[in-house]
Amino acid sequence: MNNPASLRAIGLPERTVHLWRLSVAQTRISLDYHLSLLDEEEKFHAARFHFRQDREQSILARASLRSLMARYTGFAPDQIRFKKNQYGKPFLQYPDSPVQFNVTHSGDCIIHAITCGAEIGVDVETVRDSSSLGSISSYFATGEQAWLDATAHETRDDAFFMLWTCKEAYIKALGLGLSKSLDSFEIGIVNNEPKILFDSDEHALAASWQLLLFKPRRNMVGCVAVNTSISAVEFRDYGSGLRWHLSGQ
Repeated sequence: MNNPASLRAIGLPERTVHLWRLSVAQTRISLDYHLSLLDEEEKFHAARFHFRQDREQSILARASLRSLMARYTGFAPDQIRFKKNQYGKPFLQYPDSPVQFNVTHSGDCIIHAITCGAEIGVDVETVRDSSSLGSISSYFATGEQAWLDATAHETRDDAFFMLWTCKEAYIKALGLGLSKSLDSFEIGIVNNEPKILFDSDEHALAASWQLLLFKPRRNMVGCVAVNTSISAVEFRDYGSGLRWHLSGQ
């Protein structure tokens, strides 16, 4: 197939989120092409990985983001410049654009979440046995711990990772990294949807945030956090450009 940079520009209406799914195993685009898109710092970062799989995933994640940003902004991939805030959240430094993004991965599954004019964060996790992760949930807000304790045993793993991805996506959207404690805000289920019930930060506007759940694969759960009302979420496959369904595999 053609390289993504040669494809047509991507329109991004306001109040819309695009979720791009990709993996090293499934992409149809050569790794050499992706490597050629990286700047020297990104190449150095990828070369530091000891295992080939991790190195290839780093190359694909960073190069695909460059390629997508080129299509959203109309600039060539090598013109795209990224920068990080003091807590490590990356953002688009050049060109000046309202496009916002966030990246996550679990296993070989990489997700790019992209929107316009709003802060965005995304997290995805492989659902697995959560019994060994009890020490993590002890750092959750009191109400969240109570909700998990009341969850039926057979659905406990799904509940834990749903809550975990929501919390991670919100923290990533805020761009505060580890400075934001897990018990400083609480997420609850309201009308079968996750909501931020409170945030101890006096400047936080919890009601303005949307938490959107999705399943990139059958054994995974993901969440996108956006500080605006979203009217549409589009799921796209990076390798083919085709849409994938909410419960896609």
